[in-house]
Amino acid sequence: MIYLILISSVGIISGLGSASPDTAEFRPASVSVAVIDRDGSRLSEALAAHAKDGNDAMDIPDDKLAIQDALARDTVSYLLVIPEGWGDALMDAAAAGTDAPPLETYISYQSGRGRLLDLEVTSYANALYGNAAVLGGDAEGIADAADSAWKESAATSLIAQKASPLPSSTVVAAEFSAYPIFASVTVCIAVLMAEVNRAPVKMRRLASPEPSRTRSLALFAACAAVALIAWAWNFGLQAAILGRTAIADSPVQMAIVGAALLAYSFVSAATGFLMGQLGCSENASNAIANIFGMLFSFLGGGWTGLSLLPDSIIALAHFTPSYWSALAIEGASAMADATPAAAAPLLADIAICALFGLAFLLVGMVQGRTRSRAQTA
Repeated sequence: MIYLILISSVGIISGLGSASPDTAEFRPASVSVAVIDRDGSRLSEALAAHAKDGNDAMDIPDDKLAIQDALARDTVSYLLVIPEGWGDALMDAAAAGTDAPPLETYISYQSGRGRLLDLEVTSYANALYGNAAVLGGDAEGIADAADSAWKESAATSLIAQKASPLPSSTVVAAEFSAYPIFASVTVCIAVLMAEVNRAPVKMRRLASPEPSRTRSLALFAACAAVALIAWAWNFGLQAAILGRTAIADSPVQMAIVGAALLAYSFVSAATGFLMGQLGCSENASNAIANIFGMLFSFLGGGWTGLSLLPDSIIALAHFTPSYWSALAIEGASAMADATPAAAAPLLADIAICALFGLAFLLVGMVQGRTRSRAQTA
């Protein structure tokens, strides 16, 4: 109940929180910005106006405590302080050919948009510097020339994908489900295996004339049934709540996502089967399910995007099944065209994920055969 229902519901809620409306029109993202102009010159006014243009301008008092409070509370994504005498120093530096005077900037630690705005403000300041070197001491002409050049634009158009992209909410929920699937399947199988391995039941199983391989496969079939229930619950919720439009608009991508989660469920079943064959207790199985469930979910991008992880972590993630499952899910969400050529690499990723499960299954069968021979000897 906890792993399968409660935690999977958290994934659905996370997906709903990450949903974004679709639009066919490009709209630049606005940034909460504050400018403190201590100079008051024509050039500083032009720089301040450019920083605020198209963004959410906020008023911050020119006070050290107020600035520190705004940065600590993350009230603004970008804070620009233009020092006194900056405009005259810029024109003097341009005339002398020396470096332009620095600006005092503060960028939010929670958003990359502040960094992009800082690059834009720096480019505009460089434009003022270049115009000052050409036009001399005419501050009004310098600012007007920079504004005029900045307004020059190129015609753009949006190219629609042949395949409709998957909603971001579906992708987030699918990647998050690596934890509830692994935890629920391994824990439920641990309870099942603990009952099967009780002495009276085990003795009746060992007394059967069936070979150990047949008994192991029959036991794994029961484990696979548990995995199918977990997969159907998680993927069914995602499809019913988050991917209703995607089923009609992007059936191939949704099928790939479902196949990736199914392969990961197979890995979870094989892991639970292996733990049962090793004789892990229920408490140990719970610990393994939580530790490796959260680890696999993290390395598969369930907690943060794979692109944000360092290269060393990405290299380690290659040795986990969740990475290949997440790679197929993200690849399905970014498919430009639903063709066999585009789907082939994603199916290969799913196959690699399933190979982890096959390896765990074979080890579990060998372990079960070894224990059976030892106990019947």
